[in-house]
Amino acid sequence: MQTILPPSGNTIKILGKARSAEHGLRWMHYVLAQPVDGGVLVFHTLTRALLLLTPEEYAAPDTLPDLRDGWFRVPQEMDDMKYADQVRFIRRTMWKEPEHITCYTIFTTTDCNARCFYCYEMGRSRIPMSNETAHKAAAYIAAHCGGEKVHLHWFGGEPLFNKQVIDIICTDLAEKGIVYESMIISNGYLFDGATVEQAVSHWKLKSVQITLDGTEEIYNRSKAFIYKDGKSPYQVVLANIQRLLDAGVSVHIRLNMDEHNADNLMKLAEELHERFGGKGKFSVYSHTLFEFAGSKTHIRAQEERRQLYEKQTQLRQKLEKYGIGQKDALRKDTRLNHCMADGGSSLTILPDGQLGLCEHYTENNLVGHLDSEELDTAMVQSFRECWEQTEDCKTCFYYPECIRLKKCAEYKECFPEMRDEYREMLLGGMLNAYAAWQKKEEADEEKTAPVC
Repeated sequence: MQTILPPSGNTIKILGKARSAEHGLRWMHYVLAQPVDGGVLVFHTLTRALLLLTPEEYAAPDTLPDLRDGWFRVPQEMDDMKYADQVRFIRRTMWKEPEHITCYTIFTTTDCNARCFYCYEMGRSRIPMSNETAHKAAAYIAAHCGGEKVHLHWFGGEPLFNKQVIDIICTDLAEKGIVYESMIISNGYLFDGATVEQAVSHWKLKSVQITLDGTEEIYNRSKAFIYKDGKSPYQVVLANIQRLLDAGVSVHIRLNMDEHNADNLMKLAEELHERFGGKGKFSVYSHTLFEFAGSKTHIRAQEERRQLYEKQTQLRQKLEKYGIGQKDALRKDTRLNHCMADGGSSLTILPDGQLGLCEHYTENNLVGHLDSEELDTAMVQSFRECWEQTEDCKTCFYYPECIRLKKCAEYKECFPEMRDEYREMLLGGMLNAYAAWQKKEEADEEKTAPVC
């Protein structure tokens, strides 16, 4: 047995010594196994330990006391969920609420130059941030960051549709001596040469996320940009991606997959590989969109979801093969919060100066205003409320990592395909961690090899 990744010290301390087993031992529900050339990898989603066992050790695990001590092997009658809850509760009580707010998602506008049919902001007000509000935003950030480095996330609508407020906020922060860097979620259409230069030098832009919905014809149709100048938006955006990469900005492409474009995204993956493959700061990931409303029956919805996830897996495998997929990684510890909404160190700033906790809420569930020092503590707490546990939770390998917030409607239902996706991500992380360990072992062997 070899340790690839050690367990989390805090978790092992909380769990304590192994419990007595009157009726024999079994693998804890939180253990995943993955055969590899060197044996079998076993990863513990609660303790975060990753081990390499020989085939013989995996076949006879109770010959290894370390597996018992490390909570890989537990009593048959044990309630695994009880111990996972205990670990989360104690770690949560040990966790200190962040003193300062250092991450801000800023809506420069809720207007956009595209008309995507699936946009979750469809039907909401289209409001640009005023210069006055931009100055207030910078003042608020400076007053609440505690002098720490600030992370700015430009959001919209299309944030570049009102880029002068980005200039104002960055100028004001620089004048106040606040260190900052930024990223942007954009459709990429407005990244001309001057904008990229300004973004790198003044906005301290480090990364961009751009969504592509298909190859040229499908992309142009689904985005439905407002421009009628004869240019192909698809070609404009691809050229701008190259411009950003040339400027040293990381570009992360998001592929929104639904039942209509799933097959076409395979072709898009090939095009992206041919054009941007081999560039270190370029990566692609996919996300499924579900539209199971209207006349569709529940059974039909389930079948379409299953088919979509199968295509999602095929797409990810292709991206990985091309070397442009985002690499899965294992966290060193289980997370205590789901996202920016329940993390305690983030706020959204809306164009009218309202403050929120989640970028999906722009007209309700807001927590404050730039003109006030007070936040609505009851509303803040509501973003930390979780959905009730289900029967599947009792034996789910992902339970130690799973935080399903009530404010996230997407996570109200946990279905098998979602768990399959989590499993694939964890298995990918295990393999990547093992590959890194092997590389280090080989490097160490070369360093210690005797010189003849």
